[in-house]
Amino acid sequence: MSRFNPHADNEPVLHTAEVWRDECLLGNGSLLDEGAIWTRENVAQLVRYFVENPDEGDSSFFEKLELQLEPASPEARCLAAEMLYMLLLCPSNIGPEKKRENVFNVWSWSERPIDENQPLLQDDHLRGVGSGGTGFNNHRWREMVYLIRVVDGLLALDEPERRALLNDPERLPRWLEDIPENETRQFRHMLLFMLHPDEFERVFGGSDRKAIIAACTGKKKSQVRHLSAREMDESLREIRAEQEEKENTAELDFYETPLWEDWHRDDTASWLFSWNPKHYEWKEFNRLREAVIAGEEAITSWSCANGNVSPGDTAFILRTGKDPKGIVARGNVANGPYEDLHWDPDKADAGEMTRYVDIQLTDVRDPAVDTFISLADLKRVTVDNQNWNPQESGIEIKQRSAKVLHGIWDKLPSVVESRKKSGPQPQVVEPPRNIVLYGPPGTGKTYEMRRLQERYEEKATRLKPEEWLADNLQDVTWWQTALMALIDLGGKAPVSEIIIHPYFKTKAKLHNRNERDLRAICWASLHSHTVPDSEKVNTEASSRRAPYVFDKDSEGNWFLTNDWQDSCSEFMDKVEEIKKGPSGNERTIKRHETVTFHQSYGYEDFVEGIRPHVDEDSQALSYDIEPGVFKKICDRARRDAAHRYAIFIDEVNRGNVAKILGELITLIEPDKRAVYGEEGQLKSGMEVALAYSGKPFGVPRNLDIYAAMNTADRSIAPLDAALRRRFQFRELIPDPQKIAGEKGDGYIPDGEGGLINLRELLSAINQRVEYLVHRDQTIGHSFFMNVRNIQSLRTVLVRELIPQLQEYFYNDWSRIQMVFGDTVANDDLKIIRRTTRSANEVFGQIDEDLPEAVQYRIVPEEEITADAIRKIYEPDA
Repeated sequence: MSRFNPHADNEPVLHTAEVWRDECLLGNGSLLDEGAIWTRENVAQLVRYFVENPDEGDSSFFEKLELQLEPASPEARCLAAEMLYMLLLCPSNIGPEKKRENVFNVWSWSERPIDENQPLLQDDHLRGVGSGGTGFNNHRWREMVYLIRVVDGLLALDEPERRALLNDPERLPRWLEDIPENETRQFRHMLLFMLHPDEFERVFGGSDRKAIIAACTGKKKSQVRHLSAREMDESLREIRAEQEEKENTAELDFYETPLWEDWHRDDTASWLFSWNPKHYEWKEFNRLREAVIAGEEAITSWSCANGNVSPGDTAFILRTGKDPKGIVARGNVANGPYEDLHWDPDKADAGEMTRYVDIQLTDVRDPAVDTFISLADLKRVTVDNQNWNPQESGIEIKQRSAKVLHGIWDKLPSVVESRKKSGPQPQVVEPPRNIVLYGPPGTGKTYEMRRLQERYEEKATRLKPEEWLADNLQDVTWWQTALMALIDLGGKAPVSEIIIHPYFKTKAKLHNRNERDLRAICWASLHSHTVPDSEKVNTEASSRRAPYVFDKDSEGNWFLTNDWQDSCSEFMDKVEEIKKGPSGNERTIKRHETVTFHQSYGYEDFVEGIRPHVDEDSQALSYDIEPGVFKKICDRARRDAAHRYAIFIDEVNRGNVAKILGELITLIEPDKRAVYGEEGQLKSGMEVALAYSGKPFGVPRNLDIYAAMNTADRSIAPLDAALRRRFQFRELIPDPQKIAGEKGDGYIPDGEGGLINLRELLSAINQRVEYLVHRDQTIGHSFFMNVRNIQSLRTVLVRELIPQLQEYFYNDWSRIQMVFGDTVANDDLKIIRRTTRSANEVFGQIDEDLPEAVQYRIVPEEEITADAIRKIYEPDA
């Protein structure tokens, strides 16, 4: 009896499934409201805006979904919320509160009310019936796509045929085989269990299904892997029948004794496998990464120094020997250990053998584009002195370190699917991101912006030759390009050779200049830096500028002269650097800029403005229009549509945003972003004439805009309303769990043989600050990130935390006392001490009746005891 569940009551979920089948799939009604929601028209909108419009950006599932559903009708958005409800119905590893939060979030986009007290939204209906596993959460959007396609296919059938199909446990799984990704989606198993709980098992994870079949049938794992989902259903049904007969009971569960012990191992270990790119080229890395993203099987063989590794153990693959170093993959040991020829071809030719294991990868991360766990992060996990940079592959990770490592890995954001490489602008298809990070001080806004910046950085070694050349010419002027071309041509050449040189042609491409313009540009560049006493160049001497390095001979050849090696040595070095190529160059290519807004920052600094210039020779003063930091990064992004660029704006709410942006307030909207052709012509989007130069300007689609603001300075409300409509806002709140302490668990020694819990300390402080002031003025976890002992904690309290609280409470020391619990503590446990002095003590005996003066003082750092700190979060101890 597969509906038997000793862990939870199945009936509320099965009842909901019946309502869903009858009211929605057959009646086109609604699960959580009234009216027609599950209709072909609404499903068609989800297909159009979600299934056929994938968002391959780095945003969260819900951020992407909201953006994708913007054109959809309110009814279609309600349908998306109800589909999400069905996706989350079975998993028990997601709590009822989180399920409600997610459903209410999506439903709110419809701007329709919802009865939050209805039975289907209560805990008993939302507790779930079985774990969906990490794969279900990581591929939630794929599960959503699968459900939409299933419903789209069902609603295409006539009602009688649809009813017959849904009620037939043999036909339904066969029909599902025509739905894309049917073999790898967990909701397929959930759907069949909900509709036919006596025929299909409550085992949703693909790994568990395979492990049960392999253990209970004796089949090899390679054989099990080739079974279809329907064949696995039949195998599980046969296993249950045999076990029910053997145990003489129908109340059996694969996650309970006696079946549990038959297939599950409790003694699984975690292992660290090394990968050194200097010694081994992992040719299948990208293919395996794409397979994992697609939800397909990804298995690799790996050398292993330890013979104690067992199938089912967790495997982490550590990239070492070459930056970036860190853990780039996680999976489970599927087979081994076993002996085979050595991975080194030379050793293999000599007949040398080595030990291997097969690893079934569940997560593969490219450090160039994905968030991963760096070696520096690993070395901060010191809970049991784990060696995180071993010389061998296949080192067991100690138990406590493994627990911390799993926790860190599980919190990593989902892997981004590689962008398709088709057409001249492969990455422009991704919508631009306009995001504001906001939160109280110390919540990691700066850290998050730095982490985001890494997405727009690339090691020079990864560049193609043409990208390497373009990057080196990015900030070089036309005359400097002509100079470098002449250096590369031996110091002498006619204009016709200079303009066809790769340097000049690449520069022209960067600036979208037509080839017919290159001769005039080259002539003007050479003339502008010709020596004043040239006999062959007749341009006005006043139009020439230092350095004077060019001249022309009687045959029309331009050559370098006048000690040019001294004045232009840097360009000789640049030519040599270009010739060497990107291989072996450790330079980081940064495709981002950072700026901080302040009260005097303006349009002229950000976009373009007039700047004075003094000529070095004539000392004449001139005024030129110069681009600001935003226009510069926009120009770079426009010239390099194959890559994404970004600008990071810190303290965005400290500037006059409307004044700084000017006419750009319209251009930054995602649907107004400009896309340019290879000749520089505007293909789509919008341009406007700039205020100073009058030139047309657009914000490229491949430019992302990130901003950060401190809510303790000013809430988000005063920001220009037009700006708030054009940005997504992501709140960063204090997270005590990020505080490592001495050994990664949040504790530090108190110097007296005890411990201080930094996480509880921060939580207690913020609970009081939020009560007394506002949640926007709490204390961030970064204040405690580097605290490793009580002395550093004392320093943070006195020199960083108390000044911050002084600002919050406008020097109301009685409130700071309340935060530290000093108002009711004994004097020896107080951090802020209060004293009073009478007028007579200050002035002597006087006739006036003056009030007592209250004074507060901070206890000296070295006198703050561990108990004085502990009493903040343990007031009754």
